[in-house]
Amino acid sequence: MKRQYLSTILGAVLVAGCDSASTEPEQADLVVVEAFLFAGEPIDDIHLTETVALSDTVEAPPINDASVVLYKNGISYTLVSTGDSGYYAYPGDDLSIEVGDTIGIEISYLNSVATGETVVPDAPIGVGIDRDTLFVPEFGFGGGGPPGGGFNREDSQLAASWDNPDQLLHYVVIESLEDSAETIIPEDLPRMRSRFRLVAPPTTNDYHFINMMELETLGLHVAKVYRVNEEYAQLYENRTQDSRDLNEPPSNISGGLGVLSAFNSDSVLFVVVREESS
Repeated sequence: MKRQYLSTILGAVLVAGCDSASTEPEQADLVVVEAFLFAGEPIDDIHLTETVALSDTVEAPPINDASVVLYKNGISYTLVSTGDSGYYAYPGDDLSIEVGDTIGIEISYLNSVATGETVVPDAPIGVGIDRDTLFVPEFGFGGGGPPGGGFNREDSQLAASWDNPDQLLHYVVIESLEDSAETIIPEDLPRMRSRFRLVAPPTTNDYHFINMMELETLGLHVAKVYRVNEEYAQLYENRTQDSRDLNEPPSNISGGLGVLSAFNSDSVLFVVVREESS
């Protein structure tokens, strides 16, 4: 799923706190909510699971038969299950997530109701890039280095940046925008591939270096800088919680566990090209 990294952080935090919750019978049926909303993007992967004990080695069972309603500024929109993996989406085209929106969620499952609320943050300010072209060398077949063993390493790295005087959490997503681009390092055999996508860990810095070694293909790319909302920032900051403390994990879901959080972004484009041999 496109929010896999965010969900991984959420899962690591929740499992550290679910051991104490799962020992109490009245909390055994709590819904675990992973609801990440992105300004200007579809609502297509709200994820619901059951709670499990820390000692369990199985994945949390998905919930596919809940009633899920999203509220935007008080107007309700019913989500639908998209399969058997616990994901829900809004099927219409009349719902858009915009800056300043107050978004609520209501989940009815078995005999319980879980609710949460968030506000869509402003987009990052001052997003830019120091150069719009990243050069990579001509590699030999099988991944060998460029002829002569050298190339301009400064040209093989870019820096995306943004204003961040308050050291708020941001993260960067780098995506290829071309379906059949040439790979940076030649492959022995051609293969079908999806578009390249990389999600960098959240940071309080105001920059992210984009290096040739973390990319896969030539061609046009986009670097999206996301501002992280407060709910997810608290979750991320508690990701190293010691499970022996049996602390309740951060959550803004009443009647359940997990998080409803909103993100906003701005983006810059860059292109990856071969460095011309001299």
